[in-house]
Amino acid sequence: MENTIKILCSDIDGTLLNKERWLSDETVYAFAKARLPLILASSRPPQAMRYLQKGLGNLGESLIAYNGGLIIGKNNAIIESNTFPTALLENLASHHAKHTYNLSIYSHEYWFTDNEDEWSLREINNTRATPVYQTALESLDFLNNEHLGIHKLMCMGNPAELDEIIKLLTPTYGNLVHFYRSKDTYLEITPKNIDKATALRKLLVAEYGYEMSEVMAFGDNHNDDELIKNVGLGIAVANATDTLKSLADYVSPFTNKEHAVAQAINKFLIAD
Repeated sequence: MENTIKILCSDIDGTLLNKERWLSDETVYAFAKARLPLILASSRPPQAMRYLQKGLGNLGESLIAYNGGLIIGKNNAIIESNTFPTALLENLASHHAKHTYNLSIYSHEYWFTDNEDEWSLREINNTRATPVYQTALESLDFLNNEHLGIHKLMCMGNPAELDEIIKLLTPTYGNLVHFYRSKDTYLEITPKNIDKATALRKLLVAEYGYEMSEVMAFGDNHNDDELIKNVGLGIAVANATDTLKSLADYVSPFTNKEHAVAQAINKFLIAD
């Protein structure tokens, strides 16, 4: 197996990080011993991924942000950017003003949200990114003035309010965006027809010259389905969804909190 796998690709949250939401010594050592390029692929913005690259010793390596919405090559070269129009935010802003959910707006390396609340503080703790606090309308003006689209909206709060958002936006924007619920209190809105596998294919062509069959990838959730299904060796951690486990070539008996990624690297790539 070590002769056919040329490059690694890993999801972050629920897959790579331990219970402290950091890289275990076992994980860092396994990647170092494997001596293969590693592409991080996540729903996170890029600035919330680079500190992990630094911890792994591969800062400047390619990465896939926003579930494939933003593909960044080596040394921060933009390979592809997929956004949706700010008109959707304009439509949502009036609804948001009447409700309690946190609305976080992501475009390239910008993160805007209007309040320092439990949701924004949780995201700061989880991702080590720092938002700009301003109203949704101020963010809308900034994006329009800078001619920037939106990579992701994240709405966090009351599940019933998030249900309302989907009902509000689907008639007009259902053909442009995808609504993803990682939890009942989290709703992510991203451009339609993006995924980690599509992004990885483009990165491999642009930067590496490898085939998907030469990739070993790791994941845990629905946004990893296409990635795990389409690589040469797709690995689901023990805490993965049932669907992802059914798509994987190998289901680890270990969770992310038990160094599942390191255990798989040891098993397939560096076992004696």
